[in-house]
Amino acid sequence: MNDIYLNWKKISRILPKVRRFALDRIPTMDEIREILDASDIRSKALTLVLISSGIREGAVEMLRFGDYSQIRKDSQIVAGRLVIYAGEPEQYVAFVTFEACAAIDKYLEFRKKHGENINNSSPLFRDAFDPILPTENDESGKIVKDMTAHSIRQHYNRLLRSPGIRKEKRRRHEFSVHGFRKYFKTRAEQSGMKPINVEILMGHSVGISDSYYRPTENELLQDYLKATDALTMSREKQLRHEVEKLRVENGEIDIMKKNYLDMKLSLENKDEQVGRLSDTVAVLSDQYNLLVTEIERLKK
Repeated sequence: MNDIYLNWKKISRILPKVRRFALDRIPTMDEIREILDASDIRSKALTLVLISSGIREGAVEMLRFGDYSQIRKDSQIVAGRLVIYAGEPEQYVAFVTFEACAAIDKYLEFRKKHGENINNSSPLFRDAFDPILPTENDESGKIVKDMTAHSIRQHYNRLLRSPGIRKEKRRRHEFSVHGFRKYFKTRAEQSGMKPINVEILMGHSVGISDSYYRPTENELLQDYLKATDALTMSREKQLRHEVEKLRVENGEIDIMKKNYLDMKLSLENKDEQVGRLSDTVAVLSDQYNLLVTEIERLKK
């Protein structure tokens, strides 16, 4: 049997073009806030982590408590640090906002309060469990399972229906849990972060720069901090910014008022000086006229 060779280069020219990207969108800040309002303590922490770090939902399953730490500056928490895919060749570091840190801490405290012994090898996010403490004969509450990528997708499929963001079942939706990752990239770059640093914090390869571009972790953090406002969902912080903006505007108005009063006072002083000069000129004019009269008299 003879082999038949096909010229795929020519064949591909007549095939219809294939779209290389999805026609989805990122969630709006209002939609994210609606999701947070409809979330339980675990969902809120998870959503804030996904939004502010840009990690894949598949990375959550590998996150351990020991992979999470807080970054402080002048005794204040400025961000959280996550080691993604710890111990694997793909290991990298990501950051989360102070808001996400607070939600994680609250979630972990909730688990401890209900009998879980959390150590460095405990999953940062676990499966859902009955918060009622198990009895002596019931060990089910002590069995801790990881929250898998599949369970995360299923969880958000249900959660997005609660606030009415998803109203009907479809094969494809406007955005999925992966949209949180796209939200991070979009807002981070819009906030002035270097695109290459955003890619590194998302665990993407940056081509040949993998071998040559080596920013320090602190340099990545300082760049990340530029985006924390855009990655923070709290209305409280937004209100503080608005209050601060009004304070600055009021301060500018006060400065303008002061400048106006200073100018007015300066003009009044100048008017007074002009008045005094006018009086002096009048006196000198009278003296001049007297001198002229006296000179004319002496000539006679």
